[in-house]
Amino acid sequence: MKSKMLLILLSSLLFGVTELTTKNFEEEIKEGIVVVEYWAHWNVEHIVKDFIVLKNAKLGRVNICDNIDLQIRDYILVVPTIIFFENGKEYKRLEADFTFELKTTKEELQKIIDDRLMINQEKKDGEEIR
Repeated sequence: MKSKMLLILLSSLLFGVTELTTKNFEEEIKEGIVVVEYWAHWNVEHIVKDFIVLKNAKLGRVNICDNIDLQIRDYILVVPTIIFFENGKEYKRLEADFTFELKTTKEELQKIIDDRLMINQEKKDGEEIR
């Protein structure tokens, strides 16, 4: 179990995933698209492995065992849960099933980001035309 947790922390560091805590959470999610995975050390085998390869978004992880206030704030009932934020506001949420496993692919996760970027670009293009 400790080796799995160490592997998560090392892979997060290597791939630019920020460990989010009560102290840095608001600052980290306030600008742009930020994808946050909420996880727990007792469910480390079900973290979303493809999470660390997502592009065009800032990535963060919250260990709910160490940050219970963030778990309560964001109504995290099951882990893993992935929340997509834009400029500090949630716009999409994916939650694990009753087996504590979140069944998704990197393509599905990336599409959620890409769709939001496309919407933002269309809005920007519309404003430029006016």
